Amino acid sequence: MHIDGDFTGVDWYGRDLGDAVFRDCRFVDADLSETSTRGAVFEECDFSGAKLNVSTHERTAFLRCRFHRASLFDATLDGCKLTGSDFAGATLYPVTVSGGDWSYVSLRGARLARVDLSGVNLAHADLTEADLRKAVLHRADLSHARLGKARLKEADLREARLEGVDTRELELSDVRVTMLQAVVFARHRGAIVEV
Repeated sequence: MHIDGDFTGVDWYGRDLGDAVFRDCRFVDADLSETSTRGAVFEECDFSGAKLNVSTHERTAFLRCRFHRASLFDATLDGCKLTGSDFAGATLYPVTVSGGDWSYVSLRGARLARVDLSGVNLAHADLTEADLRKAVLHRADLSHARLGKARLKEADLREARLEGVDTRELELSDVRVTMLQAVVFARHRGAIVEV
């Protein structure tokens, strides 16, 4: 089922949207709290100001969607694809994430403290000024991600892919890393590391 249209302000509280396909739809200020999807596709949809609180999404794709000022409080994203989506001013804490492709996502200034993003593909994501304190990024793909001024205190970066990231800009105090990563970070800061 392919759906397009303007759903501004709709109240779909608790609906099961299954595997519907939405293209170029507006869900501005809509109440989608406690909705559920499984294998659905939202392509270039606008969720600005929408409530997706306590919603559950399994293997759902949100491609190039806008979530400006949206609330995903206590939402669950299991194996979802969010490629190219923009979360400016969105509430993402707390959110439960299990894997998925978040490449090219804009999370500038997002509050993701304590969120478990283990294994998530965040390649080319914009995490500038994001709050990642105590976040778990174990084995996450952060290659070419923008992390300028991101707060990483006590974050877990063990085995995260960081190719193309200027680690000299990162504040690494109390950040968990592997021995190999520590060597790389030290070399990036000009240290001569003898192994």
